[in-house]
Amino acid sequence: MHRDSKFASTLVTMLALGALPLAACKKTAAEGSGGSAALTSEIAAPVRVTIATAQARQVPDVLAATGTLVPDQQSQVTSLVPGRVTAVLVERGSQVHEGDPMLRLRDTDYRANAATADAVVGQARARLGLDATQGRFDPEAAAEVRAAAAQRDLADDGLHRAEQLHTGGSMSDAEYQRVLLLATAAREQYRAALNGTRASFFAYQQARETLASAQRSVADSVVRAPFSGEVAERTANVGEYVTAQRAVVTLVKIDPLRMEIQIPQERFAQVRPDQAVEVRVDAWPDRVFHGTLRYISAAVRTDTRALVAEAVIPNADRVLRPGLFATARIVLGTERAAVMIPARAVLSEAGTSRVFVVQNGRVQARVVTVLSRQGAEVLVERGIAPGERLATDNLPRLGDGVAVTE
Repeated sequence: MHRDSKFASTLVTMLALGALPLAACKKTAAEGSGGSAALTSEIAAPVRVTIATAQARQVPDVLAATGTLVPDQQSQVTSLVPGRVTAVLVERGSQVHEGDPMLRLRDTDYRANAATADAVVGQARARLGLDATQGRFDPEAAAEVRAAAAQRDLADDGLHRAEQLHTGGSMSDAEYQRVLLLATAAREQYRAALNGTRASFFAYQQARETLASAQRSVADSVVRAPFSGEVAERTANVGEYVTAQRAVVTLVKIDPLRMEIQIPQERFAQVRPDQAVEVRVDAWPDRVFHGTLRYISAAVRTDTRALVAEAVIPNADRVLRPGLFATARIVLGTERAAVMIPARAVLSEAGTSRVFVVQNGRVQARVVTVLSRQGAEVLVERGIAPGERLATDNLPRLGDGVAVTE
């Protein structure tokens, strides 16, 4: 019994001694893992960077605005008369000058109507004894009126003699009444001839208007460009019947282009017509297009409390296109403070420009507003102050709080 108790005590002691190294190993491993992470954090090498200092600059004060380029003129060109399309003379992108034909309609009926109207005008002219070179019409000069006037004068002369004979008793009352009736009828005949001639002249004028209308229909069967420009769309094909007032071609004038700019209230006093405008578009980021502030609205919009102005941008080379989103800068004639920094100090991602300011050996990331790029330098409007120190290399490795060394 004593031997068994001694054996059990020895076994417990051995198990306890065997567990100690295992616990020690686990503790050492745990402490070793935490210590390694702390050591890695403490010994991470700072990012080596080159430092540049932001420089103060005075730059022209500008008003920046965004908008969409629109054509100087745009028209949904319509046919003035109905008809079947016999020829389409333009395609999308075609350049046309004012008056150029773009579409032809069947004009057979219109020409027939014009020929009929011309014949009616000729008949009316012949009836009145007119020629094509005659100016103002005198109804007294018409042959029918002159004949009636002669009969009237002859009857009046006979009546005058009859009155003398009747007064002297040489003519009976019955005979005198007959001469009086003839003279009265001659006067009425003259007035009827004069009125008939005037009516014929009015009918002649109406016939001329009918002829002019028929000739216009013949001319309108050819759809012409109302101004010089470029065809954006055509919506009619050969063989198709088009009605009057239906748009068959969309014509735009893209030289120059226009851009609507919103002027905030605090800038009203600095904006005037004929100010220079610089326009940029994403399609040509390195190119500046120069325009002029041409039109300024007479009233402020009630919804935005802004004044609407329009810039006109020459586009002789037709590089710009209507619908492009653009950024405009209006030089206001005053100056404001800005900061000049190296272009390599700016990291641009997803349309956002950032710089990394170095303070006490660590980096602070800031978003900046870039005014312009001038070769190897960038002009910044806000986000950084003059005299601050910036990292100019290894920018993708930098972020808030990252340690750096020069």
